[in-house]
Amino acid sequence: MKTKLGLFQLYCIVLQAQFGSAIISIAHAVSEKSGAGGWLSCLLGGAANSLYIFMLWKLMVSAGERNVFQLVMQRLGGFGGRILLTINSLFYSLILFIILSNWLYTTELWAYPRTPEWFLMLTIFGVCIYLALQPIRVYARFAVFCTMFIPLFIFLSGYMLKDWNPYHLLPLFEAGPLSFLDGAFIALWGLAGAEIMLLLPGYYTHADKVKVLRAALFANLSTTFFYAFCVFSSMALFGKEMIAFIREPLLYQMKAISLNVIERFDLIIISIWILFILTSFYSYFMLIVSSLSAMLGNQQEAPKSITYVCGTVLFAICLFQLTAEQLDQVQTMTNRFAPLISFGLIACMLLFVWLTGLKNKRGGRRSQL
Repeated sequence: MKTKLGLFQLYCIVLQAQFGSAIISIAHAVSEKSGAGGWLSCLLGGAANSLYIFMLWKLMVSAGERNVFQLVMQRLGGFGGRILLTINSLFYSLILFIILSNWLYTTELWAYPRTPEWFLMLTIFGVCIYLALQPIRVYARFAVFCTMFIPLFIFLSGYMLKDWNPYHLLPLFEAGPLSFLDGAFIALWGLAGAEIMLLLPGYYTHADKVKVLRAALFANLSTTFFYAFCVFSSMALFGKEMIAFIREPLLYQMKAISLNVIERFDLIIISIWILFILTSFYSYFMLIVSSLSAMLGNQQEAPKSITYVCGTVLFAICLFQLTAEQLDQVQTMTNRFAPLISFGLIACMLLFVWLTGLKNKRGGRRSQL
C-alpha cells in the first residue's frame, strides 16, 4: 500500500516541478518574441498548459495504484511500451541536460566562477539521488518547504516597480498574433515539469478526482501568474530594446536593490534559486528512472540499482558542457519543439491507453456472451 499524500502537497509538487530554471531568463526569452506584451504570452501559454494538465490527470485517473509508465507497459506490451518509454526517457534526459547546463552557466557567471563545474553537478546529482531513494513523502515535504520561498521573488520584483516606466509596456500588441504565439511556446517551455503527475496516481487513489485536478490546475495557474508578473516587471523596468541584451533580467533587477544591511540581493536570489533547480531536476530525474524501471518490469519507481546507474550515466553525459553560443542554439530549438513533443508524447499515451482499454472492454463483453 502506497503512502497517501495531501492535495496541498500535490499543489507544491506540481508547482515546484514547473517553477524552476526558466524564472531567471524567461523575461528575456519571451519578450524577444512578443515585445512589450510578453507577459500576455505567458498567460496564453499557461492557458494552453491547462489542457496539458488535464491530459496528465486523465492518465492519472486511468492508472489506479500504478504509475502511468507501468500502465503503458501493461497496456501496450513489452515491445510497444518500451519504444514509447525509451522516447520519453531520451526526451526527459535532454530537458534535464538543458536545465543543468543553464544553471551551471548562470551560477558560474554570477556567483561561483572558481568552483569546478563537476563539483556543482555532483552536489545536484547527490541530493537528487538521495531524494529519489527516499519515500515520496520526504520529497513532498521538501517541495512544501521550497514553495515558501516563491513569494520572495514576487515581493522583490514588485518592489522594483517603484522605478518602472509605463511607456516600456506600450504598444501592447505591436508584435502581432504570430509573435504572441511564438512567445506562448517559450512560456510553455518555462511551464514544463507537470509530467511529475505521471508518477503520482497511486498516492491519490483515496482523494476526490476532481479535487486532484483542481489542485494541479491551481499549481499551473500560480506558476503562470508568477512568470507573467516577473516578465511584466522586467519589461516595465528595462524596455524591449534593453531587455534584448540582458539574458538574466531578474538577476539584474535584484542586483539593483541596495539596502543598508544587504548589498547583493542577486546572490541571495541565486542561492534560493538552487532549491528550484533541485526540484525541477529531481522531477525529470525521477521520470527517467521510473521509465527505465517500468521497462525492466520492476514494481518500484526508483530501485537503488537503476537509480545509481542512471545517475552515473547522466552525470557522465552532463560533464560535456556547451559553450554559450551552443547553449543558446539548443535553447532556441527546444523552445520551439519541446512543447510539441511533450504534447505529442502525452497524447500518444492517452490514445493508446484509451484504445487498449476499449479493446479490453469489448473482449470482456464477448467472453460473457
